[in-house]
Amino acid sequence: MPVLSKDAIKQVSDYKVETVSVPEWGGDVCIKTLSGTERDAFEEGYSEQKMKNFRARFLVLTLCDEGGQRLYSDDEAGELGSKSAVVLTRLFDAAWALNAFRNEDVEALGNDSASDQSDASTSS
Repeated sequence: MPVLSKDAIKQVSDYKVETVSVPEWGGDVCIKTLSGTERDAFEEGYSEQKMKNFRARFLVLTLCDEGGQRLYSDDEAGELGSKSAVVLTRLFDAAWALNAFRNEDVEALGNDSASDQSDASTSS
């Protein structure tokens, strides 16, 4: 394989869109890979918000049209979170795998958050 230049890297589209069947909704939806910046922002938000609406907050970042454009804004996570847990879990699992997240990633985030809080505590 050739060694890539910065310009060659810029030119490459490395995003992936996959289709997931949702018979409960009467069709399919698309999910996409996140950018590095989007993933970092999601992980940072996890530290602040913990598990509250965790799956829906992740899915609003990954549910997209066939061209990779998001279907939901961040503010619509609550709306999406009101849908069936069975469907959300299926979509979450597919998006989680597509984005190469591991369960250890979330566990590490939780541990980082706990240590940050104890380090910042002023109580004795």
